[in-house]
This record gives sequence, structure tokens and C-alpha cells, in this order.
Amino acid sequence: MSPNTPSLPPHLVQLSFDYILAVERGDDIQAARLAPEVEQLPGLLPGIAELIVFPVTALSDDTDPSADSFVLDEVGVIYLMAIRAWATHAPAAAAPEIARTIAHFVGQALADAPKDVLRALQALRDEQVERALAVVETVVALHR
Repeated sequence: MSPNTPSLPPHLVQLSFDYILAVERGDDIQAARLAPEVEQLPGLLPGIAELIVFPVTALSDDTDPSADSFVLDEVGVIYLMAIRAWATHAPAAAAPEIARTIAHFVGQALADAPKDVLRALQALRDEQVERALAVVETVVALHR
């Protein structure tokens, strides 16, 4: 499975993005409601970060590799390693900060303007939930 293909079930992809959106909006009530589930799965937010970061930083087969592309790839790997370590060592304390870090990355790398972070996160949520549903449908079809 490629890093661009969700390996999480659709409901966990939805949960993760809903949590990230709640934290980014400053909706403390919604974030607190979702936090127990998110914190019980320390790999959840790092998994979402991978779905977002890899397509932006990974070496592409479409372009000729350059020193910059190798550096960008390595920065992405280090970024994701740090998030994964952070989530592993302090899942409850790390969750809101990881959510903010993901939102910041989206704001810097994917949003058209700083004010568009929520819109970009919502679009990513919709896209990734759709992809996760497609994976489930494919798996179900293979088992028929």
C-alpha cells in the first residue's frame, strides 16, 4: 500500500480530521469530546500526517531528482518521524499539538491563503475519507 493510500478505516480518517479541525477552529468542546478516542490510538494522527505530508515532500517519479528534491524528501521523513515519536511517548499531551502541527503544515504547503486552512483541511478530509471508503469497497469486492 502506498503512503498516498489510506490504510485507516474511513471512520478513523473522519475522526482524525474532525479532531484536527476542532483544534484548529479552537472548538475546545468538540476537541475534548473527540480527544479520548484520538488519544487511545497514538498512531492515528501520525497516520493522517503521512497522508498529507508524503504527497508534498516525497520524491516524485514524474520529475528528475535534484538535490532540492532529496532534501525535501528527507525533511518530510524527519518531520513524520518526529510526529510519530511525539505521539508514541506522550499520546495525550501530544495530540492537540500534533493536530496544530498538521494544520500548520497544511496552511504553509497546501492552503491558498492562511485563512483557507480550514477549507483545505475539510477538502483533505473529504478526499481521504473517500479514498478510505474506496479501499474498503475494493477489499470487500475481493472477498466476494
